[in-house]
Amino acid sequence: MKKQQKRKYKCGVVSILGLPNAGKSTFINNIIKKKISIISSKVQTTRDVIKGILTNEEDQIIFIDTPGLTLNKSYLNRKISKSIYNSSVQSNINLIMFDSNTEITKNKKNLFSKLIDKKKKNFLVINKVDLVKKHKLLNISKELNSIHNFDETFYISALKKIGFKDLLVHLKRNIPEGLWLYSKKETTDQKLEFTISEITREKIFQLMNQEIPYSVKIKTKIIEKINIVKIFQTIFVNKKSQKPILLGRNGNKIKEIGMRARRDIEKKLCKKIYLDILISVDDKHHKNYENH
Repeated sequence: MKKQQKRKYKCGVVSILGLPNAGKSTFINNIIKKKISIISSKVQTTRDVIKGILTNEEDQIIFIDTPGLTLNKSYLNRKISKSIYNSSVQSNINLIMFDSNTEITKNKKNLFSKLIDKKKKNFLVINKVDLVKKHKLLNISKELNSIHNFDETFYISALKKIGFKDLLVHLKRNIPEGLWLYSKKETTDQKLEFTISEITREKIFQLMNQEIPYSVKIKTKIIEKINIVKIFQTIFVNKKSQKPILLGRNGNKIKEIGMRARRDIEKKLCKKIYLDILISVDDKHHKNYENH
């Protein structure tokens, strides 16, 4: 009788790095097939390092969605730069993503080169291929590979899920053997309170344009009842003047934010929810809430 071969399990960490609006969050959501990271046209919507976990029969890939790197020297950007560096250090492979629909400028080249860790495997991922002609894609690949000779180059559309199959085959081939870090059912390392806070933050960015800064924070408390989930959120702004902007005329803006957030949260939880949103300038009375 033939001896049954022992399964070889593989587990690897893959950082998704790139400039702002390269499509990193869309990519992680569509490859995991769940909403893990929020999406907005605003630069650096992703403020925290977020993990998306993809597991099949023998392989587990932990994707890390990182904020986009910019030249801004603010405290927030320095903090973000540090988080990008830390995620790159802990990864087995770095996916360096570039939006093919943008121009390659000198500043972009400088920033792009900072994302490359020469001690790791670096895969170039050229995104939004559905928007650009083939000859332009080849020129972009040539120019970016002149900055660094990438181990592999892939052409994808994160939005339309083009090129995922080939990329996944190469990732599975290059991750190391090892025990899984998460159970098969887990798709993210984030707590539910964080995910729900992020959904509401996404709606704020979608509806507020430039009026509300990135420093907006949301704290979420969840109370589960038999027939309904009650969710209480407080949106914290920096200045008193920002509160009426967020409320809108006759409270119309915050109602729209709440309506859109509730729709997405119900989809996430597969349950009816009651959502209560408050706006505050000072968080000292809300210490019992889960921090975003």
